[in-house]
Amino acid sequence: MTKRRFAVWGLILALCTGTAGMTTVYAADKTISSVKLQIYTDLEVGDKIGDASIDIDSTTAPGGGIAISGSTDRYQIKEADWTTSSSKEITVGYQPELKIRLEVIDSDYAFKGTYRSSNVTVKGAEFVSASKSSGDLIIKAKLKPIKGTFEAPEDAYWKDNAKGTAKWEEPDNGGTGQYEVELRKGSTKIYTTETTSKTFNFYPYMTQAGTYTFRVRTIAKTSKQDDYGKNSEWVESDEIYLAKEDVSDGSGRNNNTSGGPNGNTNAGWRKYDNTWYYYYPDGSYVKNGWVEVGGRWYLFDASGRMLTGWQERNGQMYYLDASGAMITGWLSWNGRWCYMNETQDAYYGCLVRGHWLGKDGKTYYLDSVGYMAEGWNQVDGNWYYFYPGQGNKAVNTTIDTFYVNDQGVWVH
Repeated sequence: MTKRRFAVWGLILALCTGTAGMTTVYAADKTISSVKLQIYTDLEVGDKIGDASIDIDSTTAPGGGIAISGSTDRYQIKEADWTTSSSKEITVGYQPELKIRLEVIDSDYAFKGTYRSSNVTVKGAEFVSASKSSGDLIIKAKLKPIKGTFEAPEDAYWKDNAKGTAKWEEPDNGGTGQYEVELRKGSTKIYTTETTSKTFNFYPYMTQAGTYTFRVRTIAKTSKQDDYGKNSEWVESDEIYLAKEDVSDGSGRNNNTSGGPNGNTNAGWRKYDNTWYYYYPDGSYVKNGWVEVGGRWYLFDASGRMLTGWQERNGQMYYLDASGAMITGWLSWNGRWCYMNETQDAYYGCLVRGHWLGKDGKTYYLDSVGYMAEGWNQVDGNWYYFYPGQGNKAVNTTIDTFYVNDQGVWVH
């Protein structure tokens, strides 16, 4: 064999053994079990996404932008970008979306293959998804609805050739689709109602001669909109004069003008005195029970008021979010994880307490309070180890020199 052939084979051997000036790469033997980020925002209605800056590792949002913090000694925020169109103008309730790239800085650690909402916490935003790319972790999140004042209707006027019929135009951005409209005679309020229409017949309430006006404003249509939006400014109509011979005899009017629940026969969600009710077409409304609306379950007390937060029914605990919808699946509470039953049976939505849970091929335990077990815990006389931050039971492995068998029981 010639020297040239020896040289070629030597190079091949060096490449295969990693001795040709190359560094041997070792896989990390530890994984990052959970990720926590905090987003601060200074975005306002009317800002454009393209003008909104993103500061990394800061707790102070720049004017018209956001800041993201959360780097640790194991990983750091590498970059963040908007996924929302840069030309999008922010409106009330809008939730801009962004992606955040995290990179590992401790070579002993690596990101896991999959992450979910139970081990990715994004305060100040809503977690959307997580995926790996070239060893980095890409987190997608959307900001909480931008707070502000709803846009007012474009115009308010009396319809021609239709005595007492009020009309208005919806806001440029469509608004909420819910309006409060009020009839006035001089400085006196005659009648107020809420409607999803852009027209209302006030004639049944115009029973006296004189000058009338009406005004209209955009209001929240859902309880969620009520959390982030304020009623718009009133838009005033021009005046209309009604002669004595043209006044209404009052037929067709709703005699209950108190604004209470009994006088409203419009089906669906209705809000009175900052409380939400749900009406049937016959004018009755849900009281002291559950109702399913749009695939979500809502709970109402004996007065018909929609409930939120923790609620007890028949010895079981349920959690209803700010919109009133019942939560199922994993729920973060007081810095710990709880599990609300997802099985659609008699206990659908109940807080799981003192039970084992099998989910996605893993086993968890919910203690007597309802918290997901973490670390070493004794259950039914046996000791088990539950991975902190994840909660799944360790099986057939050694934890800090203590062996747990294929059932997860500490063998000693």
